Amino acid sequence: MQNANIYFQHREPSPLRQIWLHLNANPFAVAAFYFLCAALLIMIFSPWLQPYAPDTQFADAILQPPSWSDQGEIRFLFGTDDLGRDVLSRIIAGSVYSLGYPLLAVLIAAVIGISIGAWAGMSRGVQSSTLNHFLDVILSIPSLLLALVIIAILGPSLLNVMFAITLVLIPQFIHEVHNAIYDERYKEYVTASRLNGVSRWYMFSRVIFPNITSGLVMQTTFALSTAILDIAALGFLGLGVQAPAPEWGTMLARSLDQVYVSPWMMILPGLALFITILSINILGDSVRAAIAERVRQS
Repeated sequence: MQNANIYFQHREPSPLRQIWLHLNANPFAVAAFYFLCAALLIMIFSPWLQPYAPDTQFADAILQPPSWSDQGEIRFLFGTDDLGRDVLSRIIAGSVYSLGYPLLAVLIAAVIGISIGAWAGMSRGVQSSTLNHFLDVILSIPSLLLALVIIAILGPSLLNVMFAITLVLIPQFIHEVHNAIYDERYKEYVTASRLNGVSRWYMFSRVIFPNITSGLVMQTTFALSTAILDIAALGFLGLGVQAPAPEWGTMLARSLDQVYVSPWMMILPGLALFITILSINILGDSVRAAIAERVRQS
């Protein structure tokens, strides 16, 4: 029993626990982690957390200030808009459009991009070089501009926005994985594995992939921030999610005419966007640093 206790005391923590211990040392990363967890829970349970339906109009409470204002009412915690709709309910419902759909787009883009990037990176010859030059051309175009071109061709709708954002993000993942594998391919540990006769799949999944995870984490967080901003920008320009859907960018666009009369209509959705993107970037950078530190120590 004593030997068992000594073993458990000296056993190294698991990879997930090592990452958590690294995050726990950074109060900003911890705050970002808990905020994103809360945002995800709000998004998942949004139909049950909304005080009112997001399109319900209260004719007796048009442009009602938030509850902390002298003219505010507690039943409308964040106030109402110019049509008498509860702003809090619309922000909660909008988390599905402004956080849920970007998450789905990034997930699809990551699966496709990592697969193509791994194939190109593990290959040699014309196909790898040609793909790399093609990606350089595509990535020289700003993502929002490329998404605007796609939306201008297909027309504004939620499905087309999702297609455009996913299509824009795929080259970023391909480029990241392709370059990361290229940088690792000629290192000593990869050469040793190749001399042992391992298969190409084993080489990527067991030898190279663990050493490029930190870069992929950073790319994923960057892609998620880009997707959220692009969807909000398209909604703000009237080319994305169409009203009356409570997408945060669309809410910002509608509040422009009322910014001096009811500033809460712009400030509150804008804060939701800002804090969400800031939390994603802080948490992603901290996780990347933790993974890189673990790889360095191993």
